[in-house]
Amino acid sequence: MKTKGILIVAMLLLVWSCKKNNPADHTDYTQQLQYALDTTWASFVSQVPQASGGLGVYIVCPQGSYFVSKNLDEGAGPDAHFRAASLTKTLTATAIMLLDQDGKLRIDDTISHLMPGTSQPYLPDDSCYQIPYKDLITIRQLLDHRANVFDQVNSVVPATVDAWYAGQVYSLAVITQVDRYHQFSLDELGYLISHHQLTYGPPGTEYHYSNGNYTLLAKIIERVSGKSCQDFIHDEILTKNDLSETYIPYLGTDTTLAAPFLHGYLYLNDFNIDVTNFNMSWAMGEGNMVSNFRDLAEFFSRLISGKSGLNMQQVSRMTECPISNESYGLGIEYFEGLGYGHTGSHLGYLTIAAYDPETDWMVVSESTLYPNDHTLNMAEAKAIMAMLHKMKQTVGY
Repeated sequence: MKTKGILIVAMLLLVWSCKKNNPADHTDYTQQLQYALDTTWASFVSQVPQASGGLGVYIVCPQGSYFVSKNLDEGAGPDAHFRAASLTKTLTATAIMLLDQDGKLRIDDTISHLMPGTSQPYLPDDSCYQIPYKDLITIRQLLDHRANVFDQVNSVVPATVDAWYAGQVYSLAVITQVDRYHQFSLDELGYLISHHQLTYGPPGTEYHYSNGNYTLLAKIIERVSGKSCQDFIHDEILTKNDLSETYIPYLGTDTTLAAPFLHGYLYLNDFNIDVTNFNMSWAMGEGNMVSNFRDLAEFFSRLISGKSGLNMQQVSRMTECPISNESYGLGIEYFEGLGYGHTGSHLGYLTIAAYDPETDWMVVSESTLYPNDHTLNMAEAKAIMAMLHKMKQTVGY
């Protein structure tokens, strides 16, 4: 009898321990999550009291799914579309790793190397792609931002350049001063870098986040697959993972968002500018994706779990972060305490997605307030990150 009693106690302790570490009572945490969001948002917007825009958070975990928001468009929910900006990079990286998995490219080849089974290099040998240090840059270095390729989005063209756009960000200069519907091309952006020999230095020496890396990766996808970058991503990733609410606008005239959508606001000199409609043709492969909370949650959880079409060996290569790389792998960021995902920032939108494979906890956060001030932008991102950590703890993880 004594032995039996001990076994019963042990079993009860085990059950209690499992419930504590793996909560499964499906408590409705919405009110607590809403409070965390409300207090975080109120604290941040006190710095920009005249600003428009709001914040939404979507969580999917074994406990259930939750959506909370503040000051978003009326009726906004997990199906609302927005510009996911640099989360596009994870799609592009996944496409590259699928091609590597199929033996159609090798990520440790240089970008001037011949594509497997062909007599053609990964990038054309023409005036559009005479990238500085081209013979030394590998595809892997483009993926993990160690190629030192010029960033045509976040860096201004040097004032010393002999061109009308010198001292400006090229894409914004064209859109605001020439034609808001200008059709940008990968070749045009490659030529910008090549013609002016723009670079940060030899590859492999440092981590330097650059959208230019993913512009080149988009061109490589097209060369290797024989499809446009947007078609390859649509056919091989979006369709095969049932991500029907995610799409890749590529035309200069394709400036609107599919309904329902969230309006995005640029806060500039105490004015709010609605920047929802925007020409994103300059951002192919690095920042032009439109998606919603639900699709992003599905994509990142499937990708990191090895269910997106990539095997776990490829996923492991993507999530491995070089020591000096500020927690960035191959198109994937690691957020301590939150998991693997990516951030995205575009005029009007700030997106964060993270998936923790150990707890099966997924979060997508979207802010539609974009202050035109670097310090305020960093403060907003930091406040949201801290809030997401609190939310994860709230639901028991």
